[in-house]
Amino acid sequence: MDEVAHWIRKFQVWQYSVTHSTLLLRSFHPQKYATRIDVLFSAVALMHLQPSYESLRVERAASQEMADVLPPSTPACDHGSLFLLNGGEGYVQAANFSWHEDNGDHRAPSHFGPLRGTA
Repeated sequence: MDEVAHWIRKFQVWQYSVTHSTLLLRSFHPQKYATRIDVLFSAVALMHLQPSYESLRVERAASQEMADVLPPSTPACDHGSLFLLNGGEGYVQAANFSWHEDNGDHRAPSHFGPLRGTA
């Protein structure tokens, strides 16, 4: 397993776009944090999520870990990586993972562009 990011703050599923297969998780709580963090997964092929996470650790799974996490009936996906959320509490199979921290509020557009529901 390769850790790609870790935060000790609450995140919630903010938006998913079927047409672009993008998933946005957001951490925004102005009473607790001075910044907002957006986490974007693009070209999502598969996901298993909780509505929110009290903290978020994102790890890129190795082949054996993929076999341990995914149900046996899961179709093979030959693009991207399997990203484990909090050690397997959730997962996202996607082509890319990126994040951005800024001073925006919940209505400000995301750094990742005009995602429906974020502007």
